[in-house]
Amino acid sequence: MRYMPDLNRISEALTGAFGVRQVYGEPIERDGTLVIPAARVATGGGSGGGGGSEPGGHHATGGDAEGGAGAAPDADAEADGETGALGEGGGGGFGFGRRAEPAGAIVVDDQGVRWVPAVDVNRIVLGGQIAFVVAAAVVAWAVTRRRRRR
Repeated sequence: MRYMPDLNRISEALTGAFGVRQVYGEPIERDGTLVIPAARVATGGGSGGGGGSEPGGHHATGGDAEGGAGAAPDADAEADGETGALGEGGGGGFGFGRRAEPAGAIVVDDQGVRWVPAVDVNRIVLGGQIAFVVAAAVVAWAVTRRRRRR
């Protein structure tokens, strides 16, 4: 049996994933101010394949339950001109992923148009933690070096 992917479903999924609406949200208007949210969107995908052997062909499977790896074909099958292998195979697969995070917003009001970036508090906290660890390592190195000089 041959695997055939549903290309229409794949095409519809990709069309929906690569639109402007994935980056810019619906505009929100309140009290004369228009806010257009924006996001960073990263998309990736992959596909698979497969194969097998044709009837009478050989394929390496690394062994089987009866004969082990590299087992010799049945003597009766060899005498009849058969290899004992049936046409087998298969495969398939498709993967798709997307990550989105807020980037900010475009604000339109009486003052004009401006970009207001989104603040990622998690990134700020992580940066502070990394800076603290680096500073602690430098201080520890400096104290150790100073003690060795005495």
